[in-house]
Amino acid sequence: MLSEYHRKKLLHHFYCLDIDNSGFIGKEDAEIFALRFAKIRNAELGSEIHKDLLLKWLYIWENFWSKADLDGDGKVSPEEFCQGIEKAVANPDYNDPLIETVFDIFDLDGDGHISQQEHRLFFSVFDLDAEKSAFVFSKLDIDQDGILSKKEFVSAKREFLTEKEPGAVGNWFWGSVE
Repeated sequence: MLSEYHRKKLLHHFYCLDIDNSGFIGKEDAEIFALRFAKIRNAELGSEIHKDLLLKWLYIWENFWSKADLDGDGKVSPEEFCQGIEKAVANPDYNDPLIETVFDIFDLDGDGHISQQEHRLFFSVFDLDAEKSAFVFSKLDIDQDGILSKKEFVSAKREFLTEKEPGAVGNWFWGSVE
């Protein structure tokens, strides 16, 4: 059973992913994210970069988001999303293989880490307050070296999905849930 805080956090995450504000997460949201990430890479619609990003986002849709579509209507409601995460993280061996795909999407220059500028762009793509990015980045940058390593990123995202109570560093992954 989700704690009140965990549910609030997952709903915040849901609304970050519902980029078209339809009230559902669908394949369309994945397509919009592919286009937005292509644009910040100065890549045009239909370019190789856009096609690669589209494949990655559709992979995320098909292998994670769509699995929460309990009623089979092709879209994921907030309740389905929360139930899907709850079910996934209930497994003590939970390991989300998609987190590394997400890291690769956010690592805009492909140098193996996420800079403060890349994090700021990440916030803007998800319509999060980019002004708050520096604060969130400082929370997630555990070793305070000015970059997010893949290990820091993966750990924070995993903790965001699994931690049921406030206080964990990973709870900041999508910014403040308040």
